[in-house]
Amino acid sequence: MYKLVVSDLDGTFLNDGSEIPDKNREAVRLMNDRGVTFALASGRSYDSLDYFYDALSLKGKGVCGIAFNGAVVYEIDTLRQIRKILIKNELMKFLVSGMRPFLKDIFIYDEDGTLYSEYETEIFQSYGTRSRVKKGIKNFDTINNGVIKVLLMGDYEVLSAVFGHFSDKLKGVCNMFFSSKRMLEFTELTATKGNALGLLGEHLGIKISEIIAVGDNFNDESMIEAAGLGVVTANAEESLKLKAGFVTGASNNDGALLEIAERFIK
Repeated sequence: MYKLVVSDLDGTFLNDGSEIPDKNREAVRLMNDRGVTFALASGRSYDSLDYFYDALSLKGKGVCGIAFNGAVVYEIDTLRQIRKILIKNELMKFLVSGMRPFLKDIFIYDEDGTLYSEYETEIFQSYGTRSRVKKGIKNFDTINNGVIKVLLMGDYEVLSAVFGHFSDKLKGVCNMFFSSKRMLEFTELTATKGNALGLLGEHLGIKISEIIAVGDNFNDESMIEAAGLGVVTANAEESLKLKAGFVTGASNNDGALLEIAERFIK
């Protein structure tokens, strides 16, 4: 019997317009009615996640979230951080120095969850507004503390070149993964959705075997593999489908969470 469903946000719980499909709202209500806890696990910040928790009217004791691809696990009602894992300052500056020759749209989330860029670009403004986060402009060389996440946005070909540049250098050092075709992300080595899933389960007194994890992209892989049941949506990366226990017939645009709720939540 499953007691907790944890879903990725973009490309999984949200449709391509970044909206919650009505079927997914119905799925969350169904889970609540049957005593199953629902949580979001996203690469987004807690400020951004809170908007969607509000939209779902999910508040109160036991409601938690996983933000920044597993770097932060927190309680929704109290905002108490159960865990926060930072990229050390020295590593952040090593990453940034290697990225600068490739592109300008390098973003970091500082330890307080504020989004920074070194340049006021259209991509930065658009992403910051869409993500509903606090943001600012800052020379990264002046930052003296650890950061939660480093994020690159741009064409897939450019991001792939960055990936190739770092692929050998970062093995066993930090995580590097695509969260979409236009987003390449970096987190501390232990800051994964899979590790966060286990911690969240412990916090709620739920065994990992009693958790369903749902996703669509490479940043979801660790929790898909860690959960009692790993589910991917029909629109998921093909290689990820091979690692899932179940692939939905519905895509993120068709309310895949309702299919999961009706099939596995009794």
